[in-house]
Amino acid sequence: MYSKVDRTKLRPWFRYLKLFVTALAKLPVAPRQTVWRGVRKDHSAEYPPGDEVTWWAFSSCTTSLSVLESDLYLGNTGTRTLFSVETINGRTIRAHSHFVTEDEILLLPGTYFQVKSQISPAPDLHIVHLQQKIPPHVLLEPPFEGAELIPFSESDRLSRPRIKEPEELDDSRPWYTKKRILSVIAAVVALIILAIILGSVLGTQKKHTAQTTSTSTPTLTTTFSSIYYNGSAPDPVSVADAFYAFDGTTNDLYSLRNGAVAGGPVSYIQGYVPYGQAIVLNQSNTTQINIQPAFNLTTNSNFTIEGFFMLQKTQLNATLIQLAPNIMLNLVNGVLFASIGLNTSIVGTSVLSTQNWLHISFVYYATKQTATISIDGIVEATNSSVKLGISANNTNSVIIIGAGFQGYIDQLSISLIAKTQDVIQWDATIAAYYRLDFQWTLDSGPNGLNASGVDVNTIFGWRYDALNFNASDASFQANGFTALGTPQQAFSVALWVRAETRSGVFLTVANPYTCLLVLGLQNDGNKIVAYLPNATATGAGVNIVGPQMPINAWTHVAFTWSSTNFAKLYTSALLANVGVDATTLNNVRGGNNSAPMTVTLGNYSGSANCQGIQGVNVSQTFMGSLDEVFVFAREAQQGDLQQIIQTLPS
Repeated sequence: MYSKVDRTKLRPWFRYLKLFVTALAKLPVAPRQTVWRGVRKDHSAEYPPGDEVTWWAFSSCTTSLSVLESDLYLGNTGTRTLFSVETINGRTIRAHSHFVTEDEILLLPGTYFQVKSQISPAPDLHIVHLQQKIPPHVLLEPPFEGAELIPFSESDRLSRPRIKEPEELDDSRPWYTKKRILSVIAAVVALIILAIILGSVLGTQKKHTAQTTSTSTPTLTTTFSSIYYNGSAPDPVSVADAFYAFDGTTNDLYSLRNGAVAGGPVSYIQGYVPYGQAIVLNQSNTTQINIQPAFNLTTNSNFTIEGFFMLQKTQLNATLIQLAPNIMLNLVNGVLFASIGLNTSIVGTSVLSTQNWLHISFVYYATKQTATISIDGIVEATNSSVKLGISANNTNSVIIIGAGFQGYIDQLSISLIAKTQDVIQWDATIAAYYRLDFQWTLDSGPNGLNASGVDVNTIFGWRYDALNFNASDASFQANGFTALGTPQQAFSVALWVRAETRSGVFLTVANPYTCLLVLGLQNDGNKIVAYLPNATATGAGVNIVGPQMPINAWTHVAFTWSSTNFAKLYTSALLANVGVDATTLNNVRGGNNSAPMTVTLGNYSGSANCQGIQGVNVSQTFMGSLDEVFVFAREAQQGDLQQIIQTLPS
């Protein structure tokens, strides 16, 4: 359509066009994003997947599909070709256009693309997915010295060791199938394809940008959990053979093995996942939960039992769960004691603490004949070369939960598979994981802490999509971080940051009563800074200042805190600075200060006092882009961070 015309007829107009290109070159480059262009003809035959094409015209595009619904443009009927364009150097001309309400993006002549895929969701509608590439040679000379037609962070990639794009890892798959997503998300994909026909917004995949802030390659110190740092994630804990959220009921999520309370009454309080509840067993009368039918276990059966428990009494003797006769997880004087037969047991070494949520798991792997118990994702004890001691017929037995237990139970999951230790650690210590692509409000971690957003845009990110913050009130907010409200609980946050047009605060952790952490970029020098209010023994705030952040380049930033190593600030998985004075956290005061925390990206408008960050006002909103946000309920290790920045998309 654009590459097969006689351009020699334009020669008399070259000087005029140069003036036009000069003006456009002086406009700031729009963020990397998906834009749309529609034509009332079928051009699909001219764009076979895999071909490389060049558009030589000034191409007007829009960031909103709803604009194309107008009969002035593409409309909703007739033969149409819709181009979904991943662009890296478009120019935003809204401020200079007659159409002041439209986010119009103009592509320059000589824009070079690769055709990624085609779909035809209706007989008269053809959708072509184009991804802009750096051309093999200069197609459009800069109109003046210093003109930046392609952002430096993009063109600079040509001089660096080549990193495969995610789509190159498997060219046999179309662009819309390359994300590893759960089956429930696949249904959403089908809805989105249908929505194209209705003119709704279609989510698109984005390409990986080479990280540019470090010239060294750190040596890996651990690979634990690294398989889940590549954009994939384990199934949520609710994907199980039986799952008990205890949200005011003892029923199984799947209604196959509902529980019945035996003994005294039970009550419910706010749970570890605070949008739901947890069951309270106080043993004023002997109380337990009985479940039938039991599972038909054999000597070859695998299983994983995991959940969150809070003890209200020390040195407790209780049955946390009995899966079958002689197959149970107990507490003996407050220590975990697992039985997998009449004469086979696994005994822990730690007396469980009270008043804190603990993730407890019990895994049996029949193939390896190994049984393991863990606390907060850390192996407490393991036993090898053991077989399940199973009676011939155990389906008539009763699953028992909480006999003699005094405390709270939440998110109890029973799976007839043997989860690996990295999955157990993920379930125990990943408070949330936001991919920020596709359905960007979804939490891909184990707890389902979905977010909300205001005035944010999706653009090409470090891995597929990212969120762009270019308005003063732009924000992304997720509630319910119980672990971060727990006094002196180790925690970490890690994310990709792309500084663009303005420094400012890009992450805040707070509840309505107290502020825990602020991350931002200083006005002077664009240095990364982390601020912890009331973090010393005397109640002073602590600022940890890191290096200067590059403009328009993705850099990985992480902050960790623990009571043993205190505050650490990392960039590109390298330790940038340590806050040795940050010996405490603002949540240590208890009460409302220990309420579940909210993580805010962008503009913070909460009621807590977060003032004190050095070199920038807490109300000054960062304008740039963020991607791949991890929130850990533990101190992330340097090896975790190294895996995050070195693992490419799959």
